[in-house]
Amino acid sequence: MSYNNNHNNDDKKKSKRSLYQFLDKEGFYIILFLCVCIVAVTAIWVSNQDSIIGEKPSDQVEDNSTDVTLVDKPSSEEEETSETIVIPQKDKTETTKESEPTKETPKKEENDDIKQEKETVSETKSFHAMIMPVVGQYGLTYADDKLVYHKTLEQWSTHRGIDIHADEGAPVRAALDGEVVEVTNDTVMGITITIEHEDELLTRYSNLSTDAMVKIGNQVKKGQIISGVGKTASIKADEGTLLHFQVIRDGKIVDPMAYLPKNN
Repeated sequence: MSYNNNHNNDDKKKSKRSLYQFLDKEGFYIILFLCVCIVAVTAIWVSNQDSIIGEKPSDQVEDNSTDVTLVDKPSSEEEETSETIVIPQKDKTETTKESEPTKETPKKEENDDIKQEKETVSETKSFHAMIMPVVGQYGLTYADDKLVYHKTLEQWSTHRGIDIHADEGAPVRAALDGEVVEVTNDTVMGITITIEHEDELLTRYSNLSTDAMVKIGNQVKKGQIISGVGKTASIKADEGTLLHFQVIRDGKIVDPMAYLPKNN
């Protein structure tokens, strides 16, 4: 029994020695193999992790694509802003519309010119149509901006009319067609007859011999005898028999010579 026990112990010792010897000889290679296996497993694990992590950038790329679509919206807004540029064009049309009244300004000026031409024509018609109210010679002329000598008054003053010297009782005629609007008799200008014509034109005849030939409201014709030359105006007493003739245009006394024939 003891032999067997010893023999078993020896076998165990031998097996341990052989194991140690194997580990001494082959242990380096085993460790190297294990290290290689660990490195390989680590590499496989890392590659798997990279493949897993690599899915996220792909997702991010997709997110970037969505970001690109978001960038497209501002581009559409830019297009909308480019469309809003049309608004200044409307403003231009409005400015052209506002400029239209300036086109009407020459028309107004033309209308003013036409009006002035009409007034000139009417004055010209009156000038050519008017006849001498009495046949005679000119005395004192129209003097609104200067002084002339008045023999009766023995002084210098203005003279708002013309004097036509003629024989006493010489016929005084209406210079134009019109209506008698005033017949007066005062000591200063004597018997006076006023006739209204077209275009706010009046003619006034003073120092007449009679007021019995026409009455207020009578229509008279050009050349019709309305009175005669007299000596009824005290202001003309020392100047002889004459007709004091006036022309009133638009309420203002003007020079009669601008309306009477030049050759008479």
